[in-house]
Amino acid sequence: MSDITEKKKYALRFGNKELPNFLVTKENIRKLIFFTTIYSLVFINIFRPFNSDSWIPGINTLNYFLYSSLMVLIGLALISVSRVIMYFFVKKISIGYWEYLIWILCEITILAGFYVFIAYKVGFIDNYIEENQVEIYAVAVFDIYRKAVANTTWMLLIPYIISYLYLYNEHLVRNVITKLNENANNEHVQPERKENSLIHFKDDRNEVRFSITTDKIAYIESSDNYCKIKYINNDKLQDFIIRTSLKKLQEELKDTSIQRCQRSYMVNFEHVVSLRRDNNDISLEFDVKEIGDIPVSKSYNDKVVEAFVTYSKQG
Repeated sequence: MSDITEKKKYALRFGNKELPNFLVTKENIRKLIFFTTIYSLVFINIFRPFNSDSWIPGINTLNYFLYSSLMVLIGLALISVSRVIMYFFVKKISIGYWEYLIWILCEITILAGFYVFIAYKVGFIDNYIEENQVEIYAVAVFDIYRKAVANTTWMLLIPYIISYLYLYNEHLVRNVITKLNENANNEHVQPERKENSLIHFKDDRNEVRFSITTDKIAYIESSDNYCKIKYINNDKLQDFIIRTSLKKLQEELKDTSIQRCQRSYMVNFEHVVSLRRDNNDISLEFDVKEIGDIPVSKSYNDKVVEAFVTYSKQG
């Protein structure tokens, strides 16, 4: 199997957002299956779902481990088949997150049915009927199947969620590295940045109220109809308040190193020394000690990464 590079011919999804390719590449499918297998084996041996330790009377810990390992390996085979089918399926038909979730629910449903089948083969269902005094066989099967679905959900959803977060973070890191490399290889075509260019800040009447060089500005914070310009003067952080909107400043400063990172902040990337990621959240760390970390809104993630690569590298 090779990574997906072909253009999708058909679309089968409820929303407009397509499932990202990093979830269905060969390498990441292997990672997901490997992690899910390890997690499931640990889960079964610690929690012993479906009362599986009572399926074979008198079974000891070692034999249970071997028995559970066999169950996990068979489950692994089913999941592997499912992911291989998905891999080739999305080469022709694009799906979104909802369809991906439906696919996972189908995996859970089928895998739970497989475990009920094993329970039937080893005689557990008959023991369950006898112990719980269930008169109707179908009711016992349904009850066992319901519990199997619940336990299988825990066995799959948790490692799937952890794997998604890990792969998503890996995907973002790879994008940052790629953009850094592209920036390094194409420095000659990057627009030359004017060092220490003078910026004139105008109020809502279009009158100049404050002028300062770019390198002295740390960040801009908005509050109601005012913006607070935080700037560096004699190695100290000071501020100047001007009546204007952050949207207006964003348009006026679009070709500078001062870029918007969330609803209330614009930051000067000349003073940003690092991007810090906590799960899916990004925060900016500055070279000015008085400034705390400023969080980035998810909608600005890509633009912030691009600005960081463009301006902090040249600083």
